[in-house]
Amino acid sequence: MSETETVSQTACDVVMASSRASDFKKSFICANDQLHEALVGSPLAILVYAFGVLLVMFLVQRASVPIKRPGADKTKNSPEDRADS
Repeated sequence: MSETETVSQTACDVVMASSRASDFKKSFICANDQLHEALVGSPLAILVYAFGVLLVMFLVQRASVPIKRPGADKTKNSPEDRADS
């Protein structure tokens, strides 16, 4: 092999060649590589991810807005009420 040739090995290929890696580690790394390839190759995955981020942003924004109630500006124990009694 010359220096100009590039070999694209995935992490799965590297771990499979290793004799020190356990079977669980090998299967986990290979599954991760397959998932990565599926996400990179499909524009639908990117759209679903973007929709999920926007949904979480909307939910956090809605949760941070206090609930306005009609009688919330009047408190039961305001100083004016205590002075009258």
